Amino acid sequence: MGKKGGAVLGQNLLKSKAQTKKVRRVATQEGYLHNTDLQDGYDWGKINIQSVTEDDTYTDFMNTAELAGRDFDAERLNFREVAAQTGHNYIDTNEGGNQLKVLTEEEKLLPIPRRPQWTGLTVEQLKEEENKNFLEWRRHLSSIDEDYDCVVTPYEKNLEFWRQLWRVIERSDLVIQIVDSRHPLLFRSQDLEKYVKEVSTLKQNLVLINKADFLTEEQRKGWAEYLTKENINFAFFSAISEEDLNIEDEEEKIMTKEGEDLGESFSEEPVHKRSQSKTDVLTSDQMVDLFRSFKRHKTEDITVGFIGYPNVGKSSTINKLLCAKKVRVSETPGKTKHFQTLILTDDITLCDCPGLVMPSICNSKAGMVLQGILPIDQLKDHVPVITLLLSFIPQHVLETKYGLVLPREIGVHAKLTSEILLTAAGTQRGFMTARGRPDQSRVARILLKDYVCGKILYCEAPPGLDQDIFHKHEMEVGRVWKDEADQQAEARRLQQENKTKAEQIDNNFFEGMSLGAHAKGKKSKKKTKVVNTEPDSKQNI
Repeated sequence: MGKKGGAVLGQNLLKSKAQTKKVRRVATQEGYLHNTDLQDGYDWGKINIQSVTEDDTYTDFMNTAELAGRDFDAERLNFREVAAQTGHNYIDTNEGGNQLKVLTEEEKLLPIPRRPQWTGLTVEQLKEEENKNFLEWRRHLSSIDEDYDCVVTPYEKNLEFWRQLWRVIERSDLVIQIVDSRHPLLFRSQDLEKYVKEVSTLKQNLVLINKADFLTEEQRKGWAEYLTKENINFAFFSAISEEDLNIEDEEEKIMTKEGEDLGESFSEEPVHKRSQSKTDVLTSDQMVDLFRSFKRHKTEDITVGFIGYPNVGKSSTINKLLCAKKVRVSETPGKTKHFQTLILTDDITLCDCPGLVMPSICNSKAGMVLQGILPIDQLKDHVPVITLLLSFIPQHVLETKYGLVLPREIGVHAKLTSEILLTAAGTQRGFMTARGRPDQSRVARILLKDYVCGKILYCEAPPGLDQDIFHKHEMEVGRVWKDEADQQAEARRLQQENKTKAEQIDNNFFEGMSLGAHAKGKKSKKKTKVVNTEPDSKQNI
């Protein structure tokens, strides 16, 4: 027992346990619920809010069984062979080889899951119907993956994320799809626009091309002509340039105030406002006016929903419209976990939806990592992604950006591979493994993050325009060399090659030759007799 008045371990443990229980009770009270809780029977504090785009086969099987509400028993000697490379294309050993079908252009637009009709259903019945529809949708995508000559990219497999998407669409009068200006068509879901009209014909769609500061005036003009031709409502916006404009406005206000304090007289000149064009990058005030233009009458209150892939800038756009940090922002895809409503003005309410990875067959897993859809830090194999990066970015851009010297052949760049690039960049930065080799995976993550944030720029051209003309990578003068031999020596140093190619060929040739003297005829082997010069101790005795 402890001393009288001293600390008692048992009492302290009981107190901490009681406090923990109190905190958990408070968290479930109605006053502490999320501000967008619809009281529809779901406990938003206990739902699974972890984004799932890829699962191992066992976890995927168990989740599917849970959605279907079934139990399974193991059965021996009933198996099918699975392709080791893909892991999802099943090979039937009993039937003959069937030729895979080819998808049409309409079938390539994969659908998104629909919410079933919920009027007149209880909470349990609605949840059961949602699970049933979601399971049928996943089976449809799996059948496309197996029966057709295509591969469905990883997509969101967590039903809770799609439930939040359904609620955002139902609550919103204007649904905005935020897309990246570097790949607008890749981030746009046509079936999502179709589903919005299925929910209500009064709802409107808008494609907001974010990060428009990456595009030039001519590039924005090319996309504006294409989207106008396709009858798509669109607008250009940039959260980064909007931040720069706010800083400039504050500086102008400070200068104006200082001038008034000094008694300086400024000549008032009439300001002529330029008419707004479709290619202009809108400011926050212009965005608010654009939202109000979708009203059916002036006194109507409008709710604007923001939907898009992860890492396209939904939360950043909302923060710039509110002129304050109300939503958490991160470079890691999938930072937003719950949909939430925020009041912009008296008549405009914003609704932020978590980032959703839509199913597609026009992309690849390497492309999804390169475009920032999948997290770079969780990347296991960097070779396909860097190989895809090299198909977009010329070698001279990488040399100028990172100060590299890549190998050349007869004055022209040699064929660049991911190993050559990562070895040179790792040696340049001093990123080495424990064995003294360049840390290629670490360098690959740095290059990929630079591409995602726009430090290495590549903008896709709209259909009908030449990519080489749409986005030109201008030659920049890098390091100037006095002699070509010095340039080749630096390239060998970055590749950790101490000898030239001619020296390596000579060494490989002479290593296989014997260095002894050549004699005609057979060599005679002389037998030598070993004579023991030391006296025997036994004989002396």
